[in-house]
Amino acid sequence: MGYVAVDKLKQGMVLDESVYDINSRLLLSKGQKISQNHVRVLKIWGVSRVSVIGKEKEEDEETPSVDDKNTKLIKESINVLYKNADLTNPIFKQIYISALVHRLKGTFGSLPEQTPKNRMGGTDLKKPEKIRRQIDVTDIKLPEAPTVISELNQVIDDPLTTSNDVAQVVNKSPSLAAMLLKIVNSAYYGFPSKIDRISRAVTIIGTKEISGLALGICVMQAFKDIPEGVLNIKAFMRHSLVCGMISRILAANNNMPQTEQMFVSGLLHDIGKLIVHKYYPNHAKACMELGASSDRSIFQTEKMVLGLNHQQIAKLLLSKWKLPNEIITNIIYHHEPGKAPDPKKSGIIHIADIISHGLGIGSSGERSIPKVDHPLVDEIVNSRDSIKLVIRQIVHQFGPMDAIFSD
Repeated sequence: MGYVAVDKLKQGMVLDESVYDINSRLLLSKGQKISQNHVRVLKIWGVSRVSVIGKEKEEDEETPSVDDKNTKLIKESINVLYKNADLTNPIFKQIYISALVHRLKGTFGSLPEQTPKNRMGGTDLKKPEKIRRQIDVTDIKLPEAPTVISELNQVIDDPLTTSNDVAQVVNKSPSLAAMLLKIVNSAYYGFPSKIDRISRAVTIIGTKEISGLALGICVMQAFKDIPEGVLNIKAFMRHSLVCGMISRILAANNNMPQTEQMFVSGLLHDIGKLIVHKYYPNHAKACMELGASSDRSIFQTEKMVLGLNHQQIAKLLLSKWKLPNEIITNIIYHHEPGKAPDPKKSGIIHIADIISHGLGIGSSGERSIPKVDHPLVDEIVNSRDSIKLVIRQIVHQFGPMDAIFSD
């Protein structure tokens, strides 16, 4: 007996234990021979691994033997990134090893995509008080919500909403409808036949889930016009996307319903940074440069430069746009999940952010992650094998989704 990641299952393998969904409904019975259709069903329901007969324990990942000029840079980058993490902790040790392995392999690129190098000529970064340009909460500029977001919020809040109600709202935005159809037809969901109507997608995936997913896409699209000289928006989007995907996987692994809500929360976790970069680019530059010169995280330098952090700014925006309260709280506590009303949900975003940075997919501008909530991490991820499974799933799923969001 042994556990196998769903994406590693082969036809003919036999289940050693029955498999249940998040609502304890039986999906596959013990003794069932695995078919390709079974793999698709397991992926749809968020099952990450199953126990099969005759499978030996998986071996630990081996660090590739790489000896070139990038190896030192990769190790130094990861060491700076995780300097606030306790690497004697088995879970973080595995996150570190997996990050190193995949960067050395070049799975997603050896180093994270960089944000633009901003230079503030003549600024003495050793004296942060000289660059303190604090903004008052009442002065923060916030964009108005696109009309479709207001309508989607109403749909989400209405318990009597039908799939047709959601489809009617989504179809008012051709670009949003096209994006959702690309997603549901991607290998990420693995449906065997083409889905060509939003109403059918809603029926299959779920009203709340598809409307939440649409909401996340709308919000991110509102910031696509940030100039490349201010922020590498493509790198930022890739980091946000993989954080959302890992959040969804971790939620499924913890038997949470509404995994798409966790995807949206992960996708939007750094939305406050986009506000700063779009409306206060000089402040954003100061935060990034102070972080680079002092090895502080941007989360830390924001308080010094702005007087508040991107979580607080996110709360202002998302509340103004009347997004669901659960999504708001998941996001605003993702650096301090222990203070959240639901620590486990914010903790999932916290862990997903940490793993995303380690793998080096895209960039949020951070060089080192802020303080880690180790007890909560241990509660959500109970073994080193769990981390390896999550990363294997991301390796398998990220390509199709990345292609969709990069269009």
